[in-house]
Amino acid sequence: MRIGFFTDTYLPVIHGVEVSIETFRKNLEKMGHEVFIFAPQAIGYKDKNPRVFRFRSIKVIKKPEMRLALPFLPKDTFEKVLNLKLDIAHAHTPFSMGLFARYVANYQKIPLVYTHHTHYPEYAKFYLKERIITPLLARYFSAWFANQAQAILVPSYKMKRFLLEYGVKRAKPIHILPTGVNLEIFKKSKEGFIKIRKKLKIPFESKVLLFVGRMGEEKNPSFLLYTMEEILKKFNNVFLLMVGDGPILEKLKNLALKLKIEKNVIFTGAIPHSKIPAYYQAANVFVFSSQTETQGIVILEAIASGLPVVALKDEAFKDMVVENKNGFLIKKVSPKSFAKKVLEILKNSSLCKKFSLNSQKIASFFSEKNQAKKLIKIYKSLLKG
Repeated sequence: MRIGFFTDTYLPVIHGVEVSIETFRKNLEKMGHEVFIFAPQAIGYKDKNPRVFRFRSIKVIKKPEMRLALPFLPKDTFEKVLNLKLDIAHAHTPFSMGLFARYVANYQKIPLVYTHHTHYPEYAKFYLKERIITPLLARYFSAWFANQAQAILVPSYKMKRFLLEYGVKRAKPIHILPTGVNLEIFKKSKEGFIKIRKKLKIPFESKVLLFVGRMGEEKNPSFLLYTMEEILKKFNNVFLLMVGDGPILEKLKNLALKLKIEKNVIFTGAIPHSKIPAYYQAANVFVFSSQTETQGIVILEAIASGLPVVALKDEAFKDMVVENKNGFLIKKVSPKSFAKKVLEILKNSSLCKKFSLNSQKIASFFSEKNQAKKLIKIYKSLLKG
């Protein structure tokens, strides 16, 4: 099968959408399919993959970088795409490259598939400051584009609910298909544990709470610092490891100083995704404070690493974090309530072990290979239709 992935964001930028696209691409190719990527140009970046086609683009947002592609330029690339003879046009965006996917699908008379990765109304608030596109317009456009597709994919129940609220026709098939995770690279290992603890000078006997994500307001990382303040009142042999970079990183460091917890909080800054597994392996509990997730790939990575999870309750984590089975989902947005559940795990080794084993069992249902097989099944049903 020849599959076209159309996206407005791609390598070298690495966020949830890029991780999803690359995970599915690699696994589909292992299964013998050809995957072509159509994306905006990235200045100064050279693709190693010969099946990547780049189009001229203009920068819309600096952080996180978002570029708007001009899919008809250059003309020779545009013509090459039209002559590729794809079986499926799969849009990972409703905007410029998504519209191009729709054009290609109509031109070649092939099915259009759309994955709704992003909660665009929230994105408009946080990153576009409601100037380029308003939340209301984002809702309308998301629904309009989804209704053009023969099949819609979403990474969580939460995103399916959003689309139906936006106005997607209920007759439209909406498939819940989270991005798969590579179970092998996230397995618990003493090697990762020793390496990271030595590097960060964390005593082997200490407990480590881990957060992985962008240091931005939408991820609510300051909540974890207030939670850490509460934890340290009752349990002092613990560190909070904050992995990631973002616009409020310095603000968070200053908050840690203000709360007098800076000795127990470690900010790593940006870490290449290929090195992230070792950080999971060095931790005891994964903590997550965001309520704006569309899937929460880091939650999947955490449970694949065998970590218990304590997170603010979010429908995006349904089936990944099961209450009192592999962690706790906190309904009340309170540092004290959150800290209480973290302490429950830290102080109870048998509970921690039970949660750890259950996390690995749950993660096995979300292996990248299984998810890629489900995607192919969706494609084939469209081609038969």
